[in-house]
Amino acid sequence: MKLSPPLLLSAALLAAPLSLAQSPADAPSSSTLQLQFRGTLRDAIQKIAEEGGLNVVITGELDTPADIRLKNVSAEQALRTVARAHSLKLERDGAIYTLRPMTEDEREEAGMAEIPSAPPAPTPAVAPPPPVPPVAVDSSDFDLDEDEIKEHVRSQMKKVRRSSRGSQDVVARGRSLDVTEDETVDSAVVYGGDLRVKGHVNEDAVVFGGNLEISGHVEGDAHAFGGNVVLGPDAKVEGDVSAFGGSVIKQEGAKVEGRTESFGGANIGRMVAGEIKDSIKEAKQERDEERDSGGRFASFLLTFALLFGMGFLGQLFFPARMKALGAEIRAEPARSGAVGLLGALALVPALVMLSITVIGIPLALALIVVVPVLTGWGFTAVASELGSRLPLLRGRKTQAMVLALGLFILLLVGRIPVLGSMVMLAATLVGLGAVIRTRFGHRPQGFPEPIFGGQRTS
Repeated sequence: MKLSPPLLLSAALLAAPLSLAQSPADAPSSSTLQLQFRGTLRDAIQKIAEEGGLNVVITGELDTPADIRLKNVSAEQALRTVARAHSLKLERDGAIYTLRPMTEDEREEAGMAEIPSAPPAPTPAVAPPPPVPPVAVDSSDFDLDEDEIKEHVRSQMKKVRRSSRGSQDVVARGRSLDVTEDETVDSAVVYGGDLRVKGHVNEDAVVFGGNLEISGHVEGDAHAFGGNVVLGPDAKVEGDVSAFGGSVIKQEGAKVEGRTESFGGANIGRMVAGEIKDSIKEAKQERDEERDSGGRFASFLLTFALLFGMGFLGQLFFPARMKALGAEIRAEPARSGAVGLLGALALVPALVMLSITVIGIPLALALIVVVPVLTGWGFTAVASELGSRLPLLRGRKTQAMVLALGLFILLLVGRIPVLGSMVMLAATLVGLGAVIRTRFGHRPQGFPEPIFGGQRTS
């Protein structure tokens, strides 16, 4: 069938509007956003632009942490709210939006004023989105320099470490933390996560590297370092509220009895993040040092108890031999030390020679057990001689007290670097040498006993 030219012209005119209606790419999107995002401010703006179909140009360093939760808002409204919350300059040229950090003059000029947003298009039978909460910023404190801000972060972290050690304190590292409505804690601290306070905090609520959301009661201060502070309509803070590297968002109805400060901007956020990292390293080092000191003290007590037990048992079951060891140490300490050194040097080859024969293996095992025990008794004999010569507890000394006092002094001196190791080695060699020279206090027949007090024993 052949179509006439007038009929073709009419069909073309009718199809043109339909084809234009099927190409909405040039029309602005009027849909609302459902967005939940956490990351840098630059990534957050790019996410809003992608979800809302906006053309956005970003200039400057926007590395400030951002935590965004949006529901049923337009992309343009979300963009303007983020710009206002993070002190960004928003400009529009047709369908293109440009964002950059405000200069100091622009920030002071803006003050508490909000960026006017375009009125939302009326939507029949749908409730309008809730009003955007204002950002509370104390502009009088923007003259703080970098050193002052770093010092504030360090002092706050030290304060938190000192105070967050009670039974009712809650601390979270690398995760978020919730204080529920029916929960009461002394203080709440989070490192590298968000803190949500719905209940009662008796002291401070502090977040390092995250956001602080309060809808309950905080009797102390509320601080966020590297994040935002969001105060709900039922929030009550009796102290100060501050956000370093973020913003303080105060909804209508929230009560703050102290000061409200906000130090935003990419440079401050990056500086605060670096200071938090350094302070966390310092805190870890302090905890390691505390554990090391506790371990050293426990080792000291264990060594003291073990040696005291050996010496007390030796005095109880072998009193004559322990006295003979003490007499040898008192009479010839240098010779005992030399013999002890030779005996220690000869012990290693002797064990090797005994271990290569089947008959010698049991002897080698016996030496491994017996020599440390005898050396321990020799060491306690040295400690007893030391304790008996100390000008303490005159007239009231007992064998147990003398032993305990001498061991305490030796072990305490042994904690001194270098010198302590030398003293402990010398005491050990003298004790071992006395054991070898007296055969553990058992002198053979015909071996003359030493003379004490001008009397000879036979």
